[in-house]
Amino acid sequence: MAEVNEKAGKRGDSASGAPGLTLSFLGMANIAVRLVNQKYPGSQLYEGDGVSPMGPTTDVRQVSQWRFVFRTADGGTAMIRSRTWGEFYPVEYYSSPWLEDIVIPWPIKMDIVQADQLLKQAGYTQPYGAVTLRWPLYPGNEQPFYIFGMGGGMYVFVGVYDGSVSVPTTAQSAQKGSKKGSKK
Repeated sequence: MAEVNEKAGKRGDSASGAPGLTLSFLGMANIAVRLVNQKYPGSQLYEGDGVSPMGPTTDVRQVSQWRFVFRTADGGTAMIRSRTWGEFYPVEYYSSPWLEDIVIPWPIKMDIVQADQLLKQAGYTQPYGAVTLRWPLYPGNEQPFYIFGMGGGMYVFVGVYDGSVSVPTTAQSAQKGSKKGSKK
């Protein structure tokens, strides 16, 4: 029988692909949401930022070091960082607000694996150094995005609600997540 990790509520080792049930990215994000709300009730998710400890990758499962950022009910900022897949360091609190994001209504349906598949289907197969789940603050922006940092200053946005894949060509379109330059 697979070993049970009680903190994460999973069986097996999802990072290494061991047999048994594995914890998805959304499952891990749910744990972060729960832990932050236990300490700071009413907190809302602003963003999640992930990197691979092995450097740029084409395998989204290697993006295993995450930081999740929340707006607290008092207007401050709470952050929680992953220790290992599904386990976290203690929540950090900052009295100043986090800027330039819109709260992501939680839960969302699109997992990072689906966003990675859409990215590759649109022809973006090169390695990425980071992935961010966020809803950039900009008038007319209508959804959060998984944003893949492809290197060389290129960012590819995958819409969480509509699955659109786009490469913004200006700062304004990056904020909007417009379809200009879309390969889809």
